[in-house]
Amino acid sequence: MKIAVSCGDVNGIGLEIFFKGLNNFKSNENIEINLFINNNSLNFWMKHQNIHFETVGESIIIKDYKIKISELESSYLPEVGLISSKSGSLAALSLDKAIDSVISKDSDALLTLPISKEAMYASGWKFAGHTECLAYRCGISEPLMILFSDKIRAALATIHIPLSEVSRKINKELILNKIKALNNSLIKDFGINRPKTAILGLNPHAGENGTIGREENEYIHPAINEAVSLGIRCSGVFPSDGFFAHSGYKDFDAYLAMYHDQGLIPLKLLAAGGGVNFTAGLPIVRTSPDHGSALNIAGNDKANPQSFVDSVIAAVEIVRNRNKLKR
Repeated sequence: MKIAVSCGDVNGIGLEIFFKGLNNFKSNENIEINLFINNNSLNFWMKHQNIHFETVGESIIIKDYKIKISELESSYLPEVGLISSKSGSLAALSLDKAIDSVISKDSDALLTLPISKEAMYASGWKFAGHTECLAYRCGISEPLMILFSDKIRAALATIHIPLSEVSRKINKELILNKIKALNNSLIKDFGINRPKTAILGLNPHAGENGTIGREENEYIHPAINEAVSLGIRCSGVFPSDGFFAHSGYKDFDAYLAMYHDQGLIPLKLLAAGGGVNFTAGLPIVRTSPDHGSALNIAGNDKANPQSFVDSVIAAVEIVRNRNKLKR
C-alpha cells in the first residue's frame, strides 16, 4: 500500500506527529510512505526530534522503516510557530505534488498533514481548505467531508463557509445529494452493508415544526422522505443538542450535520485526540488528522500523533474496502 503524504505547514506540528507516529508501524506492515518535502524542512525536523536515520537513494531509513522522500524545490527553513507565506507556498506545492502522485496512480492514497490556512492564503492559495482543493483537482462539484473515529462518524452538509451563509446554502437538492453521498460512502468506503444515517436539524429544536425556522419543513424533511423512497435508511430531523446529550448517535452508523461546528464539536470530544478527516465522493482516497497545525504548541514536543496514526490506518482500510467492490 503506497501512501503519498503532503508535508503541511512545516512551522506547525505536522512533521512532529509524522515522525512520532511512525513508531506505531513496522516495516512488515507493507505500508510504503512517500513524503513530499524540501530538504531543509526534513533535516530541521529530524534534528529537532533527534531522529537517527540513514539515506539510501531517494529514501531515508528510520530504525527499520523506509520512507521515500520526494524532494521539493524550496530553500525554506522552518520558523516554528510562525505564520509565513513561504511556509504556505511550500505546503501548497507539497499538496499539489502529492495529489499528482495519487491521481496518476503512483500512490494508492493521499494523507495530508495539517496546514495553516492563514499562511496558505498569504501565499496566494485560493481554496477554502483541503476539501475544496481536492474537489477542484478531481473535477468534483460537491465533495462530502466526513470525520470519524471508532466511536462516531460525522458528515457535513456545508463546510468552510460563514455561519451567516449556512441558511442560504441549505436546500432540498443539497441535503438529498449529501444523504446519497454519505450512504454511498458508508457502503463503499467503510464496508457497511445497510447503513443507517441520522439527519440533524439546522435550527434550535429542529425548527419546532416551523415556529423557529422553516428549513426543516421546507428542505430537510422532504429530502429525507425522498431518500427513504430510494431505499436509503435515514431518519430525522433530530435536534442536535438532544441527539448527542442522549447518545442518539450510537443508534446510527453516521449523522449528517448542517454546518461545521455542529457536526465536529461532538466528534472531536468523543475522538479524544484521535480521529480522521476523510473526503468522500472523490475518485481518490484522502485522509488527514482531524486537527490543525497547532502553531501554538509546535516544537514543544506536546503534539499527540494518534490522529496521524488513525489516518494511516483509515487510508489503508478504505483503499481495501474499495478494492473489494471491484472484484
